[in-house]
Amino acid sequence: MDVLTDTATPRPTSRDATEALATAPTRRSVERALLREVLMGAQDNLTNVLAVVLGVAVGAGRADMVALAGLAAGIAEAISMGGVLYTGTQADRDLDAQAVREGAITLAQETTSARPRLTPFQAGAVTFGAGMVAGLVPLVPFMVLPLIPAMAVCVGISIVALFGLGTWTASVTGRSRLRDGIRLVVIAGTAAIAAAIVGAILRID
Repeated sequence: MDVLTDTATPRPTSRDATEALATAPTRRSVERALLREVLMGAQDNLTNVLAVVLGVAVGAGRADMVALAGLAAGIAEAISMGGVLYTGTQADRDLDAQAVREGAITLAQETTSARPRLTPFQAGAVTFGAGMVAGLVPLVPFMVLPLIPAMAVCVGISIVALFGLGTWTASVTGRSRLRDGIRLVVIAGTAAIAAAIVGAILRID
């Protein structure tokens, strides 16, 4: 009498489930992977557009000109930063591969880093997206409000956005939320003040 053999796929064990959970991406691992790209894209473009719109607002005194200059600067900067992160991430990967070939590090060390890494395309895309969204923050008031109220609203919401970005960064890195929030506001504020001074000096009458 033939004995039937069970050829069904083995059921996953509790150990398999534990290992799957351990390797599944968590919210914290995703945030760590995105941190550099989101911070560079959002902080850079929000600061850039804030400085441009305030400088043009002070120098030209026309909301339509401010909106045009800010939009052009925001799009160009987002594309530029996305490209920078794409090429920079690719260069990092090439250097790691070269180090493996030369025996400076092992393949295990190259593939295991303290921070999860994005691919070059992902790094560029995340940076571009973060830059585009952040660039709209100081720009929108000039599209819907007269010049003077738009300047006040622009500064207010930019401060809130920058402080929020800083506190999120600190929540991922474990630093002081207050300190990181204030740091981003001070950096952007310095750039905005410099642009406003240039606009006042070179004012178009």
